[in-house]
Amino acid sequence: MTQEHVLLVGAPGIELDKLEKLGVRYSIMQIPERVTERQFTNASHYAVLDYRNLDEVLAVARAWHSVDPFDAVVSFTEYGLYPASRCARALGIPGDNLTAVELTRDKTRTRELLDRHGLSPVRHRLCATPDDALRFMRELGGSPVVLKPRDGGLSEGVFLAETEEEVAERWEWTQRATDGPAVLVEEFLTGPEFSVESFSAGGRHEIAAITEKVTTRLPRFVETGHQMPARLDEATRSAIETLVTEFLTLIEQKDGPVHTELRLTAAGPRLIEAQTRAGGDQIWELCEMVSGVDLITETVTTLLSLPRPERTPAAPAAAIRFFSYEDIRIVGVEGVAEAQNAAGVIRVRCELEAGQELGALTSSTARQGYVLCTGEDADQAVANAERARDLVRVKSEPLRDAPV
Repeated sequence: MTQEHVLLVGAPGIELDKLEKLGVRYSIMQIPERVTERQFTNASHYAVLDYRNLDEVLAVARAWHSVDPFDAVVSFTEYGLYPASRCARALGIPGDNLTAVELTRDKTRTRELLDRHGLSPVRHRLCATPDDALRFMRELGGSPVVLKPRDGGLSEGVFLAETEEEVAERWEWTQRATDGPAVLVEEFLTGPEFSVESFSAGGRHEIAAITEKVTTRLPRFVETGHQMPARLDEATRSAIETLVTEFLTLIEQKDGPVHTELRLTAAGPRLIEAQTRAGGDQIWELCEMVSGVDLITETVTTLLSLPRPERTPAAPAAAIRFFSYEDIRIVGVEGVAEAQNAAGVIRVRCELEAGQELGALTSSTARQGYVLCTGEDADQAVANAERARDLVRVKSEPLRDAPV
């Protein structure tokens, strides 16, 4: 059993089983709302803090490292990526992926990088006021635009505006989800949406999986389902893989996963955004089940120079469907046990309870659980997931004065 020691900046919970299976010790910096007894009990060192406070993070990391040295630093959560890379650089140990993190956390920098290299052109502008956004829309001939925070996540604050009146209204919606005054405004890309899971080691890139995505009705873009493998012809798959591989090289991705989102437009694949972590929404699990690539474990073994785990796919295809109710009061929930026993079901996680009042589905954190299924192909996996989801019968009544 190895005695390597890893610093985790943030811990969403998916990595502890994998670290413990490897026999790797870990210490954790965690935000208050994600503290668990297991983390506190099993971590060699534990601190509850806001890990976006870089000065505090570096001070704690240096103190721990001086008495119980780390062999690597890693984060698998959105807002922990930057401080984790800064810690690795400060301590001089593996885990420094700072250039790639900076170029992807700020979506404006992502667009500027792509523009400089003529890759995946998308018209965009960083706007300081609603009037700036209106001028940009007019330059596009009145075409719809997407408003988003320049450094956001979890689909928060991302809205479509199809008219000038909607730009003014939805500017305020986006502003609520960002700390900065500026909003990134982009032309609206039409076409099916996909995400790509990749893994890099020593700057060499591998495409692990391509996922089809299902989202809410416009004007929001909250994800309500995924299926893998994506049903693509070989030419389209190759175009997507080429685009993502070129992008990974441009951002100087070193070690670990990248989750890249894109749309397949009439002009070919166009990149939406990317994060230097494994895909959330259990996409990391879908990837492991279908491709055999364990993005979390392979990140740790790469950083620690340990043998790569064997890649053993568990199913030909998998799909997930989320419970995505909004603007209702739950009266009753039935059929969860029936859903758990349905064909192809791996897991049902249902957080719906009588008496709940559910507001607008404004981000992925507002969903109420999911059904995860496998199948012999993507069609069957989707059918299994949707059938099992629908077996959970929700009795509800509308909320009065439900928000938009």
